[in-house]
Amino acid sequence: MPAIVFLFAGQGCQYYNMGAELFNTNVHFRNTLLTLDKEVRKMMGASVVEYIYDKYHHREDTFDDIRFTNPAIFMVQYAMARYLQEEMHMRPDCVLGSNLGETVAAAVSGAVRPVDMLYALIEQARIIEQQCCKGGMITILGDPAMYDSIPLLRDNAAIIAVNYEGHFTLSASQGALIAIQAYLDGKGLPYSVLPVKYPFHNLLLDSARDQFLNTLRHVGFAQPLITFFSGVQARQISKVDATYFWDAVREPIRFTAAVNQLEESGPCFYVDCSPSGSCNHLLTKILSPSSSSTRHMIMNPFGQELKNLKLLVQQRQALSLYS
Repeated sequence: MPAIVFLFAGQGCQYYNMGAELFNTNVHFRNTLLTLDKEVRKMMGASVVEYIYDKYHHREDTFDDIRFTNPAIFMVQYAMARYLQEEMHMRPDCVLGSNLGETVAAAVSGAVRPVDMLYALIEQARIIEQQCCKGGMITILGDPAMYDSIPLLRDNAAIIAVNYEGHFTLSASQGALIAIQAYLDGKGLPYSVLPVKYPFHNLLLDSARDQFLNTLRHVGFAQPLITFFSGVQARQISKVDATYFWDAVREPIRFTAAVNQLEESGPCFYVDCSPSGSCNHLLTKILSPSSSSTRHMIMNPFGQELKNLKLLVQQRQALSLYS
């Protein structure tokens, strides 16, 4: 049987009303979110669930307030993973996250208590908002060699991920992002600016390091009960700590390299737990045409979560029968 791998995305995957179909129709998914939201209210004095599903917010509106995106990204993906495990009896053999998705992977693996990590994420959002300059991340459809050959990019941004051949992501200050967009527009090069207000995976984040690490002082770290594959180190690791989660937002993203390492171990059944389906999209570009692995997404901005869950069950049953 292929190994079941749960995938979790980070900053930029969020949008208003993400997972709305499941929230409105699935008791388990909704209750997990509401249980976490009770904890959020204690610390923030506000409801993340109400903010996500506010009727005045439309799916196409920009959702980039880090005070809410930090806990929201964690909560929605954790609720998805719990539903898959407890209601669909789909236990992952491995978890892999990217950026903030590393925190969800850790909670699902048993390496941290979800509420402890949620509290830390809320505090980290406050610190980043206070300590770091505004900025963001931009994905560019083009040869990553552009970065070294174009001074504007090389001198003003950090290359934080080579997603696949012909697609990479940069992180930069707000002013640099404006200049980079103008340059790309002038050259007719396609790009997408992520809904993120801060330059993650960039030295511009370093002013928040000490206080960021301090938010994790009360988090208890345990050995993962499920294989934890690192999106920072692109390998299996047996423990995580505060420094690891700083690295998850500061160091380059190695999601592609991590998937390639997993592929060397044999076929996988990838389940994208992200709200955007972004992990699944990357897999369409990363996986070799000869790969025996399969991939599946559940949530995306176009909805149809229930339909996608049915397809997931059918695909899993087909593989079980075949094996």
